[in-house]
Amino acid sequence: MDYKKKVFVNKDLSDVEIAFVKSMLDEIDLKQYLKTCFVYIDLCESGSLEIISIVDEHVLDISKQYDLPHKMAMEYIRNKTEIDQNLNMLLYWNGLNNMKKYVAYNKNEDNEKHYAHVSIYPDNKGEAYITLAGKD
Repeated sequence: MDYKKKVFVNKDLSDVEIAFVKSMLDEIDLKQYLKTCFVYIDLCESGSLEIISIVDEHVLDISKQYDLPHKMAMEYIRNKTEIDQNLNMLLYWNGLNNMKKYVAYNKNEDNEKHYAHVSIYPDNKGEAYITLAGKD
């Protein structure tokens, strides 16, 4: 596969952004990753750069399963937890599929609970642990 078809960027880049991304990519051996992976470059609003590589088979499977272009398959894989949580939240608030709402908390020395500002919507505790641990 042509390596140019395996690299995706989250937005259209200005000339300055292109120079920045190119300088960052020159510091890594991108060809090594492109042999077995697709690469997604996310230039954040804060000016930081995130480079994500995902194994070819995973991207190709998602692309085929959902009939998506490779870039959209990469974006789906990257945002899967958020997509799943939004769907589960919708199901929860509509009383469908036995979804539950969990809010993580910590206890301090005085045994007071401090709740997180984010809720998660799994259908069981096991899935809640996995989601909170980020092992999707």
